[in-house]
Amino acid sequence: MKRIIMMIQPKNLILVSLLLLAAFGLFADDMNNSAAAYIRMGIGARTIAMGEAGTATTKDVSSAYWNPAGLTEMKDIEFSSMYNLSMGLDRTYKYAAIGKRFDFGVLALNWINAGVSDIEGYNDLDQPTGFFSNNEHNISISYANRYKRFSFGASPKFYLSNMDDDTQTGFGLDLGLKYDINQYFQAGLMARDLIGKLDDDTIPTQLALGVAGHPFMGVTIAADVVMESKEDPKLNFGAEYWTPIGRDPEADSKLSVVNMTERSSWDDLMSNSQTGLRLGFNEGRFTVGTGLRFRSIQLDYVYRFSNHDIFNDDHIISLILKF
Repeated sequence: MKRIIMMIQPKNLILVSLLLLAAFGLFADDMNNSAAAYIRMGIGARTIAMGEAGTATTKDVSSAYWNPAGLTEMKDIEFSSMYNLSMGLDRTYKYAAIGKRFDFGVLALNWINAGVSDIEGYNDLDQPTGFFSNNEHNISISYANRYKRFSFGASPKFYLSNMDDDTQTGFGLDLGLKYDINQYFQAGLMARDLIGKLDDDTIPTQLALGVAGHPFMGVTIAADVVMESKEDPKLNFGAEYWTPIGRDPEADSKLSVVNMTERSSWDDLMSNSQTGLRLGFNEGRFTVGTGLRFRSIQLDYVYRFSNHDIFNDDHIISLILKF
């Protein structure tokens, strides 16, 4: 495996430092951490398998969640979906998104759903009143564009919460920035729910600063620092390696001469096949995952260890279609 020598210019280090200072400058300390907690659970088996270090790494339609600035690396139309197979306790967690590149930038429509069914209700006398469900929805429209080495994006969001006969609505705004330091390094900054309300509750702002490097062909190493009010900063770390299992062997990394997102016919849909291996760590738990990538289809799986006794380990699958 050929080693790549990487150099970072001083001016690029200054820009990365400014990103870090901006993250701390935006951080607020007057939020509560209860509203719309499901929005922190992450989407996409690939990024979850990499320890949720997605601020600088994502470059497909799932970027709308991790950092909307990453949408600028989409080539045309993409669709993505995800499902958690093993949440248990009558819980569900789903995600779907579609995005398209236009002359004026990239647009994406995103939907996240979290639900709990068969919740037993009781009245003030502690008498059972039957069963009900709770459904949480988040719908957002993302926009991203690029200027030289900088990419920027925004995602205005709508929240809808249904608990038995009680309905709550709210809004949020995500902002993202990415910078291509050079061929081998990227940096990203993401502010989730910079503005966020759900009825009378304030949705806490979450800030993430991430870096990603590509030291070898097909290898990505990434780390995010995630900050939220009244909580200690946490480190998300992940690594990924793609290897060919078909013709055109170069992996789709920053060092590759083959871009797997090129428009292609259905006749060669299964060509340029690759398999990936991923490892990650965050909040005291490990993740491991794999993936299969063809010219226009990517299938990913992650096994995430639970750090709570009452919750199952997660088995998550996701799909990306590129047209």
